Amino acid sequence: MRKTILSLIICALALPTSAQISVAKYQEDRQAAISYTFDDGLLEHYTLVFPKLKELGLKASFCIIGSKVGREQKGTPCMTWEQIREMAHDGQEISSHGYRHLSMEKITGEALRYEVQHNDTLIYKKAGVFPRTYFFPGNRKTEEALAFTSKDRVGTRTFQVSFGSKRDSLWMVHWVERLLKNGEWGVTMTHGITEGYDAFPNPQVLWNHLETISKMQDKIWIATLHDVCAYITERDNTQLDIKETKKGYVITPKMKLDHSLFQVPLTLIIEKVVKSARQGKQELKVIVKDNKRLINFLPGGGDIIITL
Repeated sequence: MRKTILSLIICALALPTSAQISVAKYQEDRQAAISYTFDDGLLEHYTLVFPKLKELGLKASFCIIGSKVGREQKGTPCMTWEQIREMAHDGQEISSHGYRHLSMEKITGEALRYEVQHNDTLIYKKAGVFPRTYFFPGNRKTEEALAFTSKDRVGTRTFQVSFGSKRDSLWMVHWVERLLKNGEWGVTMTHGITEGYDAFPNPQVLWNHLETISKMQDKIWIATLHDVCAYITERDNTQLDIKETKKGYVITPKMKLDHSLFQVPLTLIIEKVVKSARQGKQELKVIVKDNKRLINFLPGGGDIIITL
């Protein structure tokens, strides 16, 4: 897996020196992470994928080609804005795949601006959400495109693995095993389900995989591209100022990122018994896992008061 996984500033991991207090690699100290992403805004993503995700309680990322909404993408029907809006309201990530699905290697200047910003505006007006990630068609990009699409976003999809016609159940099992063994973040890319580009010969392979993975969420963080991008960037740009008190600790998280963009909770690991935790006026849940205490907190939320 690539060492550089985000298009934003990557800094050295800044964690406290105390071995008893640290920030988890992934939320709630899971071993690995997976983001399922679906390209082109195809109708089957609404009629087939969305119901399965709701059934299993999972969230995924759907990147939309604004000019194709309610029409077709190379002969395959696409979702309507009403359907996209329903998915957004359910908590699925709605992101951008460009207004016309143009290769970022072939456009610059005003054409690049229009391709990105016009699609952002459409998604915001029609679906009610502003895309905070970007998906490059064919993963083709230039330094100009990467810089432009990274502005005011938490990240872009810069790597992925195809989840489609070439994959079978055994491959998927081995893929998950590798993620767990190496502590990696896997990002899938799926287009067609039963029809269209790279569709599955037998879609049941995908459904079986999702059902299996939904039962492994104690080990694998299943989250949108947005949430994992934001978590990793926050984690790598947050320092903890730790002060010991008679009753426990006062921990001050310091993060220089834009707090309005980066607000996915980080997970604090404390290797001691914790009676209670709060951040500001908010009581924080203390999760017991493998003899460790896990506490989800906002890096921009102020002091964390830990009582032992």
